[in-house]
Amino acid sequence: MKLPPKKKPGDPILAADWNLMLEAIAARTPAPGQGLSLSAASGGFSYSLPGQLGQLPKGQPPFSVIAIEKSESSYYLVTMQQGWVIERNTPSASHPAVILHMPEYGGTALDTIPRPQLHVGVNEIVWCRYRCSPSGLINYPPEIVIAAADQPGSHYYPTNPDESGTDGDYYVKLFQLVMDGDSPAIQVYQQSDIEHCAELWTGENVGSGARVFQKLDETDGKYKFRTIKAASGSVLDVFESGDEVIVTIMSGIAFYLLVHRQLYDTRPVIDSYVNDSGGHIISTYNDQVF
Repeated sequence: MKLPPKKKPGDPILAADWNLMLEAIAARTPAPGQGLSLSAASGGFSYSLPGQLGQLPKGQPPFSVIAIEKSESSYYLVTMQQGWVIERNTPSASHPAVILHMPEYGGTALDTIPRPQLHVGVNEIVWCRYRCSPSGLINYPPEIVIAAADQPGSHYYPTNPDESGTDGDYYVKLFQLVMDGDSPAIQVYQQSDIEHCAELWTGENVGSGARVFQKLDETDGKYKFRTIKAASGSVLDVFESGDEVIVTIMSGIAFYLLVHRQLYDTRPVIDSYVNDSGGHIISTYNDQVF
């Protein structure tokens, strides 16, 4: 908004000129957004929540904004309440079963006094990123990152019998800094602690023999294993023995076994029939060796 023209000594000060000057001053004076108060600070003005200086308002939720201060550049200095990334260590028998991780910004934990100030531009989003091992366990300190674009992240995948696992990279959207007229405002997305639970597990074939693992179905996230059973009409017995599944001929049951044998000469293929009379004595027809 333009200021009124300069006056020479003796020129009258019109009401329109005076009002134009007041409007120009108001347009250049920072105004606090909803729920914020304005106070003078080094380098300009500071926006903060109501309460005593240096004291957090009672019941301040995790990851909420405490103060906003305009920096000398086009960024704002944002102070936020700390919040935890809570890990529930379900796939492991180790202790503790519940682990609390304090996020960091620029290598400084959020609960450090004085608190770290986030350099946030207009329309930029503040995220909490935490990373997982292929088993779904958090293996690095969570960190606060600032970006304008969405951060989709990636899901972790445990090691399976076919290939190695994949680390996870998770982003939780906390808030976005926007402008409400001439004042900064906060668009809230998350104001509670972040909970993470490792839900997938690692499968492997143990023992020897045919592989029971079939595939990882990435559509539904299931590790699929083959079923071992006797074929319809057979006299086989299938049972578990330690790390293996044993397939045997049922004891005391007579059966006929058709042996298809290709001879390595010009004679035709001969089918040999093997008979078990129930006494475990094997005899053959056509004098073929079995």
